[in-house]
Amino acid sequence: MNNRILLTIIFFLLINVNCYSQSEYPFYEQLAFNFYKDTILEMYPVERKITVFKSLNYDSGEEIYYVPSECLKTKLPNYGKNIEKLEYSKYWRRFEDMRLDLDLTNIDKKKFKIRKFNRGNFPKLFIHYPKVYENRFFVIVHEKYQNSGKYYTIELNKAGEIIDWCQSKYETVTLH
Repeated sequence: MNNRILLTIIFFLLINVNCYSQSEYPFYEQLAFNFYKDTILEMYPVERKITVFKSLNYDSGEEIYYVPSECLKTKLPNYGKNIEKLEYSKYWRRFEDMRLDLDLTNIDKKKFKIRKFNRGNFPKLFIHYPKVYENRFFVIVHEKYQNSGKYYTIELNKAGEIIDWCQSKYETVTLH
């Protein structure tokens, strides 16, 4: 009798193996941030500590709805027409899989100030939610200064490997 119960439990565990897996996709935002801190900052250092937010669930007013791709090797048509955010129903299989916080345990405290939410002085660093276009995945790492900023567009494949990246800049002009 006990063997029958044990075999039934094992059977149900084997059938539901997909329910216990992580997510279908890697944590693209973390991979992009790691690439930024390890590679990009070595090439383009910031003048002073940059504020990074542990939580990715920041004010939607900071969201970028296109992919600055003019500097990538493989361009996107019409500034990324038909680009959409990665569908979270595919991104996370279960509510517990939701990853809204970056792992900031191994960052250089001389280069970064860590804040939980979008508060603090400039420069600020935003890591945007992944965008998808024809099996191409893009994460935009945004260095924001008082009146200017830089976008680092990082292209990854489905497995989370960096394919390409580029830098673009912008300035905000205020007319009085």
